[in-house]
Amino acid sequence: MISRWIRATGLLAMAPVAAFAFETVDTLRYPSSGAFPAYPADPAGLWSIFAYAGVMHDDNPFRREFVEESDTVLRYGAGGRLISHVVGRQRVLLEGFGEYWDYDHFSDIDHFGYGLRGEWLWEIGNNADGVAGYSRRHRHADLGEFRVERRSMITTDRWIVDGGYRFHPDWRWFAGVDYTTEERDGELAGDPRLERTTFATSLTYRTPLANLIGAALRVSNGNARAVTAVGVVTPTDYQEREIAGTLVYNLGAQLRLSGRLGQTEREYETTPQFDFSGTTYRAAVDWLPTGRLTFNLEGYREPDSSLDFDATHVIRQGASVGAAFAATFKLVFTTRFINEQRQYQGDPGTALLGLPKRDDTLRTWRFAAGWEPQRHWQLSLGVDIGERTSNRVGQNYEYTQYMANLRWSY
Repeated sequence: MISRWIRATGLLAMAPVAAFAFETVDTLRYPSSGAFPAYPADPAGLWSIFAYAGVMHDDNPFRREFVEESDTVLRYGAGGRLISHVVGRQRVLLEGFGEYWDYDHFSDIDHFGYGLRGEWLWEIGNNADGVAGYSRRHRHADLGEFRVERRSMITTDRWIVDGGYRFHPDWRWFAGVDYTTEERDGELAGDPRLERTTFATSLTYRTPLANLIGAALRVSNGNARAVTAVGVVTPTDYQEREIAGTLVYNLGAQLRLSGRLGQTEREYETTPQFDFSGTTYRAAVDWLPTGRLTFNLEGYREPDSSLDFDATHVIRQGASVGAAFAATFKLVFTTRFINEQRQYQGDPGTALLGLPKRDDTLRTWRFAAGWEPQRHWQLSLGVDIGERTSNRVGQNYEYTQYMANLRWSY
């Protein structure tokens, strides 16, 4: 558990920056999942299958400042998950899903997306365990950044090998290697492919009160997209180093603090003007005043590279606050507000036109309700209201999404 938490917090900067459609209902946690202390979780089996169908209306799907056009999209998907014992304590995790997006008006961006994951969950004795695995995600580019009426798919492949060793009842050492590639196909197949190799290690101490205090080191080598003086998009190699402290602290049964605070340095081989050096962090506070009510506060600052935007990297700094209320075992309501600032490094406007660095602020209000009319069935409704303000002309936008999703699982 400790090694996987450290891996997740140490590599959070690698997550895509796109805010995907249907995210509000897809991330809704029902009481049957064990998210609320007042209600026990349903027993988890070694395998499961699921299917879902959803509809969403977006009044500005291409996130335009002017000439807004609305559209309605249908989504159909299915998938499954399996955990199987191989021998002794060795297990295999297999999971995947596929989904089709059908746009009513902008049919040129109809697409099929999928996700695959396979992991070997290894254990040696009582003190050593880890993961060796591969995953692939095939999705559409973020329409808020792409903003073109044609299909553009991004495929992300990830290989990971890691492990932790408890050499003392209260001390644990962890190390892992992660190799990730990201490529955009369709009409933009000639764009540079992003690659990143990351080595992470940490040392964690478990206190007598079961809190975790640790120190972590992460080193990444990769490439990002840079725009030359003549407008050609080329890859530029970089190295990123981070030294951080990590913490998981429980203030009784109702309040939990967790996070990472470090110093990150990113240096580019051919474009040193885009180097980054600064304090980075990701922290969360979870408060459960009652068994049916939860509050969550998160904050973060980190550099990120992705094919979703034309820049060597983006400095993402933001915060979110949310609440969830389980009215009954079958009925749940959630709300969340997200505020994020993005500072773009090495974008085309800066490199070619001498413009100031692009600086955007995104704000999103999310509301959702979920109902389980009977076992295996979940109906969810959601509303997203978002806006972006930018120092670049034409980059501002507002949008509202209304969505509904029906899911069956077994």
